[in-house]
Amino acid sequence: MKVRVEVDPTLPAPEVVVRVPAETAETAALVKTLATMGGPAAQLTVSLRGHQERVVVADILFCESAGHQVMIHTADRVLTTRVPLYKLATELPATFVRASKSAILNSEQVASLSKSLTGNLVRFQHSHKQLYVSRRYYGALKRVLERKG
Repeated sequence: MKVRVEVDPTLPAPEVVVRVPAETAETAALVKTLATMGGPAAQLTVSLRGHQERVVVADILFCESAGHQVMIHTADRVLTTRVPLYKLATELPATFVRASKSAILNSEQVASLSKSLTGNLVRFQHSHKQLYVSRRYYGALKRVLERKG
């Protein structure tokens, strides 16, 4: 592997370009490592019982909408926000994928995905929480999880 560093004082922030002949597991691991080196963990501000609170994006298991509120689930908490789910989906990193019309999930937190006649169920790591995946989004989610390895 060749590494080349170019110093450009006109750049407002560091920029990393990775050129590879083919996508491999090593490439994906390298990109993930580089993405986490950017500084403090990305955070999202949401309301909890009337006051604003920050949650680390990597800790989010899934987000689901109910009425005019969106509930953000972590392993041990449920936070609410008035930001619509479609706007939240654009603010979150690419690891968040659609699970149904009313839910998006963090593919990095998925422990298992099971398909049955009664429904498609996702279980999350280090949590008892589960989420049903609609038939419409099952295939795309399965491909994302298979790519992740």
